[in-house]
Amino acid sequence: MKKFFLIFAALLALLAAPLSVSAAEVTALRTAARTDGDPPFVRIVLDLSASVKAVASLDKSGDTLSVTLKDAVPASSAAKDYAVNAQNVRSVSLEKDGSDALLTVNMKNETAMSDIKVFALKANGSLPQRLVVDVPSVSKSASSKSSSGVKGSAAKSSSSASSADKKILKGKVICIDAGHGGSDVGAIGTLSGRSVYEKDITLSIAKPLRDMLQSAGAKVVMTRSTDKDVARAYAGDAEELQARCDVANKAKADIFLSIHIDSFSNASVDGTTAYYYPKTGRDLLLARALHQSMMTNMAIPDRGVRSNDLYVNVHTNMPATLMEMGFISNTHRLSMLTSSWGPKRIAESMYQGIIDYFKQIS
Repeated sequence: MKKFFLIFAALLALLAAPLSVSAAEVTALRTAARTDGDPPFVRIVLDLSASVKAVASLDKSGDTLSVTLKDAVPASSAAKDYAVNAQNVRSVSLEKDGSDALLTVNMKNETAMSDIKVFALKANGSLPQRLVVDVPSVSKSASSKSSSGVKGSAAKSSSSASSADKKILKGKVICIDAGHGGSDVGAIGTLSGRSVYEKDITLSIAKPLRDMLQSAGAKVVMTRSTDKDVARAYAGDAEELQARCDVANKAKADIFLSIHIDSFSNASVDGTTAYYYPKTGRDLLLARALHQSMMTNMAIPDRGVRSNDLYVNVHTNMPATLMEMGFISNTHRLSMLTSSWGPKRIAESMYQGIIDYFKQIS
């Protein structure tokens, strides 16, 4: 068993009933990526045959959570490794540890104990007694440490960009296109009675992505970094889109990424789509890398990787992808897209997708 350093001292008395004389059994383990919290989280649920006491602790790096269930044994069907790979959770394992059961949660980023929730649920109807562990996609407490030089999950500053990332991005020229802008507001959503413009959301994603890439040594060219038209106010679609392509082509960018937010008449529709046009041998590769990173790191429905002759994908000289990051017409997605953490989380996922792309072609 690993030595743990940061001990979460509170013992969790799961139920008021006294412990059974015989060991409680962990009969099942299940996980689910939840998007009904701020931030979203992965819920881990352990079904129990009887009440137990539990102790939770983090290792020194803050990315491995251990929950010891005292005087409990895992059922043979439940004791195994579970590959989760959703949001901030890579994997979960349940094993016997002496007279106890040990739950180990491997996380992708440093997470503070104060942001992790461990609690009990009583038996209810057909549901047995349960131990619940909620791991957030972004640890607000750990993130606040990043400004002091401690690894955080919500931003990649120049001090936190890994040497491997810097090596991969050295000399790379990346063009980021925040869709719409200026006289073109893009799609319009409504939240709490106010109008929200696509052009503002795309820029809120593009700017932190730029900062992450620059901190890792890439040269980033923005088609726009403020609320403006790229060609001229009220230009036609072709003129405006060609102006964006011209920025990338003139800079001889290695890749082009256009960020957009979708919309539909049915407010229940949601999801992310990666669009590409196969004009080079690597357009599909780029789209797949960005899409896979979104599926791995974000709790957002999958609308796939699709070939389409969108103007900016066709008229740029380099591999290009247009990402539709959810639907502005979906109230739940719009809440996330306008939250304090949502755009940064999307930017992080795009950053990782770009890293993965360049890894594959190096």
